[in-house]
Amino acid sequence: MFFLILTAGSILCVGNGFRMSLGIYVPDLLSSTAFGASLIGLTYGIFNLLWGSMSPIAGAFAEQKGYVKTLSVGFIGVSLSFYLTSFAIDPLHFLFGFGVIGGLSAGIISVPVIIGGVSKYFDDDKTQSTVTGILMSIAASGMFIFTPINQFLVSTFQWSLSFQITATFFLFMIPLSFIFFIPKPLKKNKQEFTKRKISDVIKKAFKDKSYQFLILGFFVCGLHVALISNYLPTFAKLNGLETTIAATGLTLVGIFNMMGTLISGRVSGIIKKKFILSFIYFARSIAILFILILPTTNFMIIAFSCVMGLLWLSTVPPTSGIVANRFGTRYLSTLFGIVMVSHQAGAFLGSFVGGLVIDFYGSLDIAWILAIIISLFSAIIHFPIIEKEKSEEVFA
Repeated sequence: MFFLILTAGSILCVGNGFRMSLGIYVPDLLSSTAFGASLIGLTYGIFNLLWGSMSPIAGAFAEQKGYVKTLSVGFIGVSLSFYLTSFAIDPLHFLFGFGVIGGLSAGIISVPVIIGGVSKYFDDDKTQSTVTGILMSIAASGMFIFTPINQFLVSTFQWSLSFQITATFFLFMIPLSFIFFIPKPLKKNKQEFTKRKISDVIKKAFKDKSYQFLILGFFVCGLHVALISNYLPTFAKLNGLETTIAATGLTLVGIFNMMGTLISGRVSGIIKKKFILSFIYFARSIAILFILILPTTNFMIIAFSCVMGLLWLSTVPPTSGIVANRFGTRYLSTLFGIVMVSHQAGAFLGSFVGGLVIDFYGSLDIAWILAIIISLFSAIIHFPIIEKEKSEEVFA
């Protein structure tokens, strides 16, 4: 199963790497186009919102029709999006090409789809949490691999040609999806599934208080990730620093993200996952408070990036683990995909509000304050979540 995990993680690495380093393009877009920060933020926000909205749809389609077919369509769509957007000269072209087509396509090769597909090859909660941690660690490597690549591309060719190069790259990623042709092993503890339609499973999940709390909490995660990844370069520039220090910071987010997700995945199989999530969100609020109140220096950008990297995608193993714990893995792509919709709704808000406050106030202070408040809220609401002693696969 090593090759399965490595290849599936590589799909996440590519998708996550480009999505999380989109902020690298913002300064060039602002200086070389007529697009304002609000439009770019709105476009990135729509991208994130549709990314999340497509995740459960793509997950359900993959569970019914197959993962190879689903992921291939996703790679083609992302390639088309980058290529069409590279010719954008007016706001609607940019918004539709990247925000709409890009968001829908990226949602097809997203985290819930991949995690749901891989989870079907493993039996127990502990193994699934560990594997998810490994997958997200590989996904995290995308940020430190592709951030400097995108920085080089935009510095050398500017954003338009960079998008065309990226479009070509995604077409070469299609063969990665073939990994899901591998037959699934027979379960050691074979169980009979309750005969339920996927709609019944979704209805059951939405009535579950713990699932509702996860949805609310993941909204906060999405806001943080979008705000920081999209605007850290602009934040550095507004405070008199070179944007390259922010590119270095985002690269470090990727490196420390690998460690954070591995630790989170491992610990999620040992102690209650809800406590891990509460700690992560509380720690994020402290880190953002420091970036708000302390002087903005190169060292501060680097320190902030390292800390946030440890807390970045470390939310995924315990979150997906709780979903699997309460509902099993049979429809995990769909159920975790729904949680991801909330995450990307938060990403929409983070992207859009970040652009708005920059246009109106010339700083990110108000956005940082919002991020701190809702981070503390998220830390609190995870405590009432109930985790079962053993996943009841029969209810999936």
